Amino acid sequence: MLYTAVIEQTRAYEKRMHYMPATGTFEPKDCMSLSFERGVPFPSGWIKESGTPPCEHLDVIVVTGADFELGDEIGVRVIGVFCNSGGDHKLVAVPADREISDISALPEEEFTLLRKLYPSLGRGEGWFGREKAGQVISDFSSRRKRKIIITVQHAESVHHVNGHIGAWGDWELTERGRQQAFEIGKRLLREGGNRGFVMYASDLKRAYQTAEEINKTLGITPTVTDVIREVNAGAGNGQTRDWYREHEAPRPKDYDPDFRPFPDAESDRDLWNRLLPFCEMITTNDEERILIVSHGTALSFLQSMLLGYKLEDRGRFRFYGRSGSVSQFIIEPDGMVIVKYLNN
Repeated sequence: MLYTAVIEQTRAYEKRMHYMPATGTFEPKDCMSLSFERGVPFPSGWIKESGTPPCEHLDVIVVTGADFELGDEIGVRVIGVFCNSGGDHKLVAVPADREISDISALPEEEFTLLRKLYPSLGRGEGWFGREKAGQVISDFSSRRKRKIIITVQHAESVHHVNGHIGAWGDWELTERGRQQAFEIGKRLLREGGNRGFVMYASDLKRAYQTAEEINKTLGITPTVTDVIREVNAGAGNGQTRDWYREHEAPRPKDYDPDFRPFPDAESDRDLWNRLLPFCEMITTNDEERILIVSHGTALSFLQSMLLGYKLEDRGRFRFYGRSGSVSQFIIEPDGMVIVKYLNN
């Protein structure tokens, strides 16, 4: 059983560390780390494929003498599990390159250290092998449900016809754009968009107005957020395209995720880091049907994330959609992502 472990706790920290999804950082809690108090050197965290804290996820202890930094991702083989009466089970794993397939095959010294984490056992509690770990993972997966995520790129905006840059320029929809958005709502109604969907919409006018027109048909109250705004072009926001081209910094020959057209603009890395916690939230929360109304570049990044790509992959490809484009992604309970249609 090969998975990816995200490290959340190491022996370097006396306090219990926890992940902050809004910032992608780790902060200490007020309590002491159990592994630090009991002298257990093994790092711990969560199984990436199971979700991301604070949403539902599977915890894992990695039996290794190697040192890691918080947030490191490592391939692991699950070999066992600690089961407790409260249901907060802890998977046990080793790095994927270790030839150990079951907790019973651990060297006695390592197993003794591991047992120091929970020396007192209640009824039904204890350390179990790979078979029980597989059952815990299977039970967890069976509770997960199929997700449908639909993304909508805002309809035609004033900046599409007046020769200006969009970005954080707060342009309104044209009359044609309002009609486009209304038609999108009718289309989504035919696809069941009025049945159990929640909606997230960018707070910039052209996206929010698109959501308003869609909701003349669907009747969903959107959650409006600046997190899924378009990329911030800094001094280029709302400028004419000619001014933008004349004043932007020269673009490097090779892809540079840290390039900024203006000193106060967002780089690709900035935008990726802004959107990643949102993507992790919608893919791991309990919402089964999600509609997102946002912008071309922002949605291109979100689509890449949904399909499991990394920021660096954008040097090789990126998705492109015109105003009014609609995409549908299905995330199966086992984590498989199906693209039903893209930027249609």
